[in-house]
Amino acid sequence: MDNVQQLGEMLRHYAESEAHKKQLFESQSAVWATRIGELFDQIQHWLEPVQTPNLLEVSREVYVASGPSVPVEASTFKTEKLTVVIAGKPVEFVPDVMGAGGQISLAVMGLTAARYGSISLVCLPPSANWQWRKTNGLKDPDTFSLDANFLAQQLQSLIPRERG
Repeated sequence: MDNVQQLGEMLRHYAESEAHKKQLFESQSAVWATRIGELFDQIQHWLEPVQTPNLLEVSREVYVASGPSVPVEASTFKTEKLTVVIAGKPVEFVPDVMGAGGQISLAVMGLTAARYGSISLVCLPPSANWQWRKTNGLKDPDTFSLDANFLAQQLQSLIPRERG
């Protein structure tokens, strides 16, 4: 094989691998968007019985996930963010750019995890289970299974208590 043929062969292999990566990315992105939509449907369903104007309201809006390596102008991660307003305080579920292996994570803003902490929801495909992950400083995150009761317990902390 001469060098021109070898160059052609190398380019063909490269194109196939890039095409494969693109196809894998697109299929993982579709799963990512679907799983986020399903999670938001579930949260809305859980909170439906207690939704009350000006006390607990749930809304969704179009959102484009971006990050340090994926600026919003170039992002293909089109999805939604979910906002729960409870007693006048907003809690936002904001999707992060899809992680390695199709990992899905959402920042939960409006609930604090101590002084320097953060809260996120994480789903690692092929698992369909969401985890509530509370990170505080350098120690390992505290992880809890997300369900209606756990979410309600977290939201209760935002309701002002009467001091008696």
